[in-house]
Amino acid sequence: MKHPLLIAALLAGSLLVSSCGSNAEEPAPTLYDRLGKTEGIAKIVDGLIANVGAETQKPGTLMLRSHKPMLDAVNGVNGGAPTDPTRLTRLRNNFIDQLGEATGGPLKYKGMNMITAHTGMKITHNEFAVWREQLEASLVSNQVADADKVALYAIIDKMHGDVVNR
Repeated sequence: MKHPLLIAALLAGSLLVSSCGSNAEEPAPTLYDRLGKTEGIAKIVDGLIANVGAETQKPGTLMLRSHKPMLDAVNGVNGGAPTDPTRLTRLRNNFIDQLGEATGGPLKYKGMNMITAHTGMKITHNEFAVWREQLEASLVSNQVADADKVALYAIIDKMHGDVVNR
């Protein structure tokens, strides 16, 4: 055995290379992935919309004031024809895209920025809090993990200043 060190080095090198290839870690799933990608986010948004719609029907609700223009556009006023029956669908799709992008997915939000979208609505801190409660209910019904709720709330809460008191 003239070259035992060379053989040992080659063997060690090949083991190192093969072990590196087999132990390469997959990237951690994004929040988008953990929420169920587009389908999961759509379920969360649909639940939120249903919850807010139900909230606007409650006596003394805070949500009716800020959502009345949307409801009137979609449903019509006093038996009249809807003025914009696709408005809720556009809002839904924009919110899915917005969350899909913000959570690390491939979706691209093309809607208005939050300041422009909410200017004139005069949404209060309390209305935002009730909206957030409706989001929480949707997250619970869609069995979103607590850590993912926290991550999503960090995204949503960054929008608070762009939405409230505009």
